[in-house]
Amino acid sequence: MDEADLSQRAEELFLAEALARRAGSESLGPVIIAGVPCCRECEQPIPSARLAAVPGVGLCVECQRLLERS
Repeated sequence: MDEADLSQRAEELFLAEALARRAGSESLGPVIIAGVPCCRECEQPIPSARLAAVPGVGLCVECQRLLERS
């Protein structure tokens, strides 16, 4: 394997891990507080447009960004 092959393999592993983390975090869904779907991290309501765009999402946009940065 040369450097390009190693780099490509590392990228494939990185993407697979990121997708697995995302699938695992989204499968939990939102927390329901007083009948309102809320973010599992900050407990703020998740906008209906986000729920429609990503069914079963459990994080608000900001918490999702923070998760993806880490």
